[in-house]
Amino acid sequence: MIRRRRGSTGVERAAGQTLVEFSLALIPFLFLLMGTLDLGRGIYTNNGVAQAAREIARVTSVHQCVGPCTSGTWSVQTLAVVNTQKQLVPGMPTSGVTIDCVNVTDTPVTVAAGSLCPPGDYIRVTATVSFSVVTPLLPVPNPMTFSSTAHTQVP
Repeated sequence: MIRRRRGSTGVERAAGQTLVEFSLALIPFLFLLMGTLDLGRGIYTNNGVAQAAREIARVTSVHQCVGPCTSGTWSVQTLAVVNTQKQLVPGMPTSGVTIDCVNVTDTPVTVAAGSLCPPGDYIRVTATVSFSVVTPLLPVPNPMTFSSTAHTQVP
């Protein structure tokens, strides 16, 4: 005689085992996926900050500030480029952009009120953004700061 057991069959046990194995494999998979996405976001932000500094320096060398360069004395063209870059780089504040007139040794040049950066000197733009990773437990400082500096000679 064949004896039959009451309770779960082998198919039901296999389904339960698959569910447990899936739940154990899901956590490391999601951790790797989120880490990869954070790495991509970080690379995008770092490249965006470098491009923003270059674009702002290029425009400001042609359309200079009158006097010492603060956000209140930026030209209309410089302000437009800063606003465009703020839309392209996530989290970039206006206070994260500094513009200076420097000489060839990267020493700041004092620009009197009502005058421009002398021809042959350089416009130095530094753009800074704070970046936070989303993935928990990554061994990186959170938040970290991405910064880029660009120099363009005044024509």
